[in-house]
Amino acid sequence: MDKTVYIALTIFFSISLLAGTGASFAANDNSYSIPLINEDLYVQSDGTLHVKEVIHYSFIGTFHGIYRDIPLTGSQQITDVKVTSTGAYSNYTIINDGTTKRIQVFLYSNPQKTIPITNRNVDVTIQYNFLNGINVYNDIGELQYKLVGQSWAVAVGKVIANIHVNSSQGVRYWLNPPYYATNSSWNNNVLQITSTSIPSGQYFEVRMVIPKNQFLASPINANRINQNGLSSIIAIQNDYQNSLNFKTWLYHILSVLMLLALFIPLIIYLRYGREPKIDYNAEYERDIPTNDPPAIVNAICGSGLSKKIGKPDMDGFKATIMDLINRKYLIIEKEHSDMEGYGLREPMFLKVNANQDSSTLEEFELDVMNFLKRFEENGLISMDRISDDLSDPQIADSFRNTYNSWTNDIKSKFLDDNELKKFFNRKGDSLLKIFGGVSLVVAAVIFIFTLNDSLPAARVALLVSILLGVVAIISIILPEKIAGQWTTYGEEYDAKWHNFKRYIKDFSLMKEYPPESIAIWNKYLVYATALGAADAVKKAMELNVPGEQLEASEIYMFYYFGGDMLLNSAFNIGINPASGALDTIDTIGNIGGGFGGGGGGAF
Repeated sequence: MDKTVYIALTIFFSISLLAGTGASFAANDNSYSIPLINEDLYVQSDGTLHVKEVIHYSFIGTFHGIYRDIPLTGSQQITDVKVTSTGAYSNYTIINDGTTKRIQVFLYSNPQKTIPITNRNVDVTIQYNFLNGINVYNDIGELQYKLVGQSWAVAVGKVIANIHVNSSQGVRYWLNPPYYATNSSWNNNVLQITSTSIPSGQYFEVRMVIPKNQFLASPINANRINQNGLSSIIAIQNDYQNSLNFKTWLYHILSVLMLLALFIPLIIYLRYGREPKIDYNAEYERDIPTNDPPAIVNAICGSGLSKKIGKPDMDGFKATIMDLINRKYLIIEKEHSDMEGYGLREPMFLKVNANQDSSTLEEFELDVMNFLKRFEENGLISMDRISDDLSDPQIADSFRNTYNSWTNDIKSKFLDDNELKKFFNRKGDSLLKIFGGVSLVVAAVIFIFTLNDSLPAARVALLVSILLGVVAIISIILPEKIAGQWTTYGEEYDAKWHNFKRYIKDFSLMKEYPPESIAIWNKYLVYATALGAADAVKKAMELNVPGEQLEASEIYMFYYFGGDMLLNSAFNIGINPASGALDTIDTIGNIGGGFGGGGGGAF
C-alpha cells in the first residue's frame, strides 16, 4: 500500500469516526420531551412572588406521572399549591425532601384514575406562592429567579415567561446567561421573555432591580437585607458580561488556531514526506536484489506500511533462524527415535552443525544460536519444546532479553543512526509526532474547560478540540513512512526489494521465470520470510519443484512441518507477556444564584 492510498484511507476513517460520534440512537420504547414551558411571575408588594407554570409534556409510551422539584433555602417556602392538567386526569401529592419541595403529579387516561397515560401530550399547570425569595435592600428590591433550573431531566425546548410588576418605570433587568434569550421586551408593565432551547443541566434566570416604592414599607414575605444593593448588583452583572465577552473572544481565537493547526500535518507531509524521484523503473526483480542478511532486509523493507524503518521484527528473527539452516549452521532432524514430540504430528528437531565454525557468525546470529542451544537435549533442539516452554514466565523473559539483544546488535552494527540516514530521513515523522503530542495536550485541556461551558463559542471550541484530538492521535500513530522520506538510495533499495516481493508473490511470474535451482528456491524462502511473503514461495515451490527435491530442501521441510508455525506461537508468547507469560454565599447574589429553578421529570 503506497502513501497516497494509506492517507486516503486514514482520512476516510477519521471522517467516518467523527460522523459516527453524531449518529443518533434508536429511541427507547418510553420517552418524553418538554417542548415548552409557559411561566407567569407576579411580584406582590408584600414580597410574595406568585408563580404559575404551564409545563407542556409530550409522552411516547406509558407513563404514570411527572414531578416538579423546587429547591428552598433559609426561610424560603411555598404555599397555596394548586395543580391541574389538560390532556389527562390527575391528582398530586407534595413531598418534603430536605431542602427540596417535590410536587408529584399522577396522570391517568380515565376518570376513575386507574389507567396510566400512553402516547399523548399533557399540559400540567402548577401554581404556588413563593415566600422570602424576593430580596428587599435599603435602596431597591431584587427579583433573581431561575426560569429553568439545572435539575430538569430533559432539555426544555422553549420558555415563554411574563414578569408582572406594578410599574415598568425604573426597572432594570438582565437575563443570565444572555445567549439563551431570543427576545425580551416590555408590554405595559409585563416583561415578556422568550428563550431558545435550554439543555438539561443548564439554567436560565431573570434578574430584575425594582424600585423600592413598589413594595410596602415592611414587606413581610420578602427577604430583608440591611444594605444597599444596586451598585453591587450592577457591578456583578457588568463583570459577568465582561467575562462572557472575554471568554467568547478567547474561544474564537482558540478555535481559529486549532483549525489552522489541522493543516500542519499536511504541511509536514508536503515538505518532508514526498518521496524523491528515481531512475529505477523495473516492474519486478527475479534475483535477490542485495547480499544483505535477511534480518537487515526485514528491518528496512519489512512487510507493511506501519513497519518502522531500521527496526527488525519477528519476521526477521524467523528469517535469521531459517538463514542459519540454509547455511548449514543448523541441521534439521525431522524424526528421532529417542525423542518424543510435544504435540505435533511429526516432531521437528534442530541440531547444531559441529562442522561449521560459529565464530564467523555476526553477533545477532550468535544471539539466535545461543538462545536455541538453551533448549538442547541430547544434542537435539525440539521446536515443540521451545513452543511449550516459552509459556513459562522466566523463559519468556529470557527470550525477550535475547530478542532485544538481537535487535540491538543489528542496529548497532548495521543500522545505527548514521547508517539509517543513507536510507531514510525521519525529520518529518519526528515533527509530526511532536505536533501530535503537543496538540493532544492542547485538545485535552480545551476539551476539559469547554465540556461544561454552555457558552456558544465554547461549544464550537469543544467540537474543534475533538477534531484536533483525533488528528493528533492519528499523527502519533501514523507510520513513520508517511511523514518520513526515503533518500534516493533508500527509495531505490526499497523499490528493488518491493519488486522482488511482487515477483515471488505472483504465481504466473514464478511459473514463467522459475529459479534455476533448489538452492535459489531455498534462498527465496528465507528472504520471503523476512518480507512476510513466505506462504507464497512455499506454494510456488510445491507447484514448480519436483517432490524429491522438495524433500531434500531443509528450508522447505522446516517450513512445511510447522517450524514457522511453532516460531509464531512460541515467540508471540515470549514477546507479549499479556498473552500469559507474565503478571503484571455572599449577601449579594452572584450569577446563577437565583431562587426557584429546580427541575423535574417524568416517571
